[in-house]
Amino acid sequence: MTVIDGTLKLDPEEARRVRQERLERIGRWVLPLAIMILAIWLWDRICVWNEIPQYILPRPGVVLWTLYNDAGLLFSA
Repeated sequence: MTVIDGTLKLDPEEARRVRQERLERIGRWVLPLAIMILAIWLWDRICVWNEIPQYILPRPGVVLWTLYNDAGLLFSA
């Protein structure tokens, strides 16, 4: 059954199921991404708050910068 503008009319149960599937699809990548961002932020804050020397536990930015600067050396093997 369709309406004039061409959209499909759904019954309430089917609309709920479609909405639930959409939330599950989004949740499959949003939640892991949010947890990863939180973990990296927490790693950085722990290094700053506890004044941990970089030779013991480098901050995430230092790790990424080193990977970027030394990419030729690291990935040439």
